[in-house]
Amino acid sequence: MTSIKIEPDPLGETVIRCAWLVNPGEAPRQNIRITIADGKVLELCQVPADELPRVAAVAVMPSFVNVHSHLEFSRLTAPLSPSTPFPDWIRSVIQYRSSDPDAEQSAADGIRRGLQESCAAGVRLVGEISTTEGSVSTLRRELENAQISGVSFRELIGLSAEHVDAQLNTAVEHLEGTVAGDTLSGEPCMVRGLSPHAPYSVHPELFEGLVDIAGRTKAPVAMHLAETVDEMELLRDQSGRFVDFLQSLNLWDRQVLVPGTTPLRYVEKLAQLERALAVHGNYFGPAEIEFLSRHPHVAVVYCPRTHAYFGHTPHPWQQLQSAGATVLLGTDSRASNPDLSVWKELQSVAGQKNAAPVWELLPMITTIAAAALGFDKQDFAVKVGNVFQAVSVPCSCDSESRLNAALIRSADATNIRL
Repeated sequence: MTSIKIEPDPLGETVIRCAWLVNPGEAPRQNIRITIADGKVLELCQVPADELPRVAAVAVMPSFVNVHSHLEFSRLTAPLSPSTPFPDWIRSVIQYRSSDPDAEQSAADGIRRGLQESCAAGVRLVGEISTTEGSVSTLRRELENAQISGVSFRELIGLSAEHVDAQLNTAVEHLEGTVAGDTLSGEPCMVRGLSPHAPYSVHPELFEGLVDIAGRTKAPVAMHLAETVDEMELLRDQSGRFVDFLQSLNLWDRQVLVPGTTPLRYVEKLAQLERALAVHGNYFGPAEIEFLSRHPHVAVVYCPRTHAYFGHTPHPWQQLQSAGATVLLGTDSRASNPDLSVWKELQSVAGQKNAAPVWELLPMITTIAAAALGFDKQDFAVKVGNVFQAVSVPCSCDSESRLNAALIRSADATNIRL
């Protein structure tokens, strides 16, 4: 059988027979019978010999977590160009937004489409960067409609000192749930967080203030850090293409950034929080890796296919993991990625030289990822007593020695609907 078959048994329970059960951080189990009652896993056992012909040639895994997305770009059918130099790609993002006469509605449509695509690819928890009040409201409605959970990281931008107070007020309003148009009762499926955008777009006083607010409210924070060599040059020397870019927008002030600054300064501040995401970290060096190894509650979010699109040097994710740092995976957006499949991101990582097998990497998009967003990691495993929320991938493989290669080559994951 190449597709999964869901069968009711005489007791009214639901039975799934799969070639492989792959749980995060555990050895795979072959030929497993999953019995589900009232939506929960009642039993996991070996498929009896007389039922082996009914086993589906699929691997079953828990549903996924995508910790970093920009769903507003989900209407795009191809990434924005040029991919380099990075400031020119940012200009393309600005042009994409500014050229749309109904940008707010387009963003809402993008969020809706992005969540639909994400759900179809097995995601049940998403970390989203919300850029406007309207996008927060849209995300909340669509999460409720899809019956999945998410974190709305409200993006805050302001490199000029004159914008600091207004952005801090926006952050407080977001966390208090007083965003205009946010009229749904209760928030069973959405947590509110903050996202100081990046070192090149956030005044140091604004960054400090946002971290202080997040600390008082225990809100999670996500910040783009060490994303490009241009950013590193800007922080270190106050020179390079980012200076030219900021000057073209009349935003450059040489007094704002202190020469010799490194990403470590920002990571150290984020470490004061209960939970934080350092997004990208493409150019984290030994100092950042050593610090993050001692502060695993600051998780690095690696977006493999976006990383490849921009042509970065190899990501230090393996050095980070080996040192004891937390590394998660995200899709970023369709502005830099062909789709929103976090499973394909995992396949990309698992296919790299010296990578661990898929089941050892799976926590990067399940248990550990959920915990980094403040959710219960135990919910993201196929276990007896858990609500059955799982995905399947085609997997014709008769031995564990061949399983990892088969999973890396498999088609995209799909939700299992009872």
